[in-house]
Amino acid sequence: MSSSSRSHRLLALVVMLVTLVSLSACGGGGSGGADYQVADLATGEPVTAADLRGQPALLVSWATWCRECDEELAGLQEFANSEASNGLRIVAVNLDAADVEDEIQAKIDRHRLTVELWRDRRNEFKRTFGALGVPTTVLLDAEGNVAGTFPGAVDFDDRDVLAAIEKVRD
Repeated sequence: MSSSSRSHRLLALVVMLVTLVSLSACGGGGSGGADYQVADLATGEPVTAADLRGQPALLVSWATWCRECDEELAGLQEFANSEASNGLRIVAVNLDAADVEDEIQAKIDRHRLTVELWRDRRNEFKRTFGALGVPTTVLLDAEGNVAGTFPGAVDFDDRDVLAAIEKVRD
C-alpha cells in the first residue's frame, strides 16, 4: 500500500472518529428535540417532544427486528414500575418503517408495556437526537433539552443513568 493511500485511510479514520465523538458529545446536554414530531402509537394522532415539557422525560427507541430491544423494553417497564421513575414521563418510541403492527403489538404485550407509546416510521429520532443505533435512550429535562443520551440497552439501575435522572429532577 502506498504512503498516499495510507494517509487517505488515516485521514478518513480520523474524520470518522471526530464525527462520532461530536455526535456523542451532543447528547450530554443542550437544546433538544422540541421539533421532534411523530404519532401516538394507539391513536395515530401527532405528538411532539414539546408536549413533554414541564416534566423530565425518558425516550427509548426500539424496533421489532432489534434483539437488544427486547432486553431494553423489559428493563424499561421494570424501571417504569419502580419508584426510581417517579416524576418522569416515559415514552417507548417504535422505529419500524414497515407495516408490522402485529409484531409491534406482540412486543407490547410480551413486555406488558404501560409506558407511553409513540411511532416514528421515518426514524426522525436518529436525526433529532443523534442516535447511532437502536435502542437509544434519551433523557430530556423539564424544558425539553437533551440532558443525556445512552446508546444500546440501558441498565436502569446503572449509577450514571440514575445520576442523570436525579439531575433533571432537581
